Amino acid sequence: MFKALLLDLDDTLIKSSRVYDRALEFAAYYLAEKNNLNLKEFFPIVKRKDTLIRKNFPTVHTRHSRILVYRHALDEVGAKYSLSDLPMAEDIYWEFFDENVGVYEGVFEALKQIREEGVKIGIVSDGDLRGRIRKIEAVGLLPYIDQVFASEETIFEKPFAAIFTLALSKLHVQNSETLMVGNNYKNDIQGAQLVGIRGAIFDPPEDGHVEGYDDDVAADFSFSHYSELPAIVLTQTATELPPIEPVVSAKSHGGAEISQK
Repeated sequence: MFKALLLDLDDTLIKSSRVYDRALEFAAYYLAEKNNLNLKEFFPIVKRKDTLIRKNFPTVHTRHSRILVYRHALDEVGAKYSLSDLPMAEDIYWEFFDENVGVYEGVFEALKQIREEGVKIGIVSDGDLRGRIRKIEAVGLLPYIDQVFASEETIFEKPFAAIFTLALSKLHVQNSETLMVGNNYKNDIQGAQLVGIRGAIFDPPEDGHVEGYDDDVAADFSFSHYSELPAIVLTQTATELPPIEPVVSAKSHGGAEISQK
């Protein structure tokens, strides 16, 4: 069996895409009310700024900043806002998100079963560490995992290797002993495979958000419900699978050696 399980957070463990736009609008409503703006006119500007920031900062955690989104939107409409409105709006955004996001069916049961077998579980997610932990705690997942790794710690986001090698180092496991689960073929699957970690794509029939399709990227495993995951983690072994050669072959972040198996 695998000795470590790495999981993406958003749209892999929790149904984030269902909540993002609602949270963005909820906080925009606060700003519109506070600054005498028309929400129907203001929110499309907020949405456009959100898209623009994500596009301009594709590989660093700045793209997750909601405070920048609201600042740029307020500046565009010429609002005479108080600077204190900005952190308040971001807090409102995340409070709404935390209160309304849900976990995919079967997650708790699967992680509990896997962890009881001695498998180390880490969440590997793009963004700031505080925000990752906050989300995980909000949905009750903290007791089911061993570690959280955020791209803030390594500057660059997935699929860059640093966050994966950081996880290997902190969990004290080799790449050949590890499985990565995610919803993005490029960021989660290819990123993991580039350092010799197996990848499993999560593609549920409802509330799924698989992205990053690439004809050159193939997941080692796929599943549609978390009841299927324990069998993958606990019954597969590296020796039963075709070898993959990691592109990153020296030493990882933190000095843990990358296995060539």
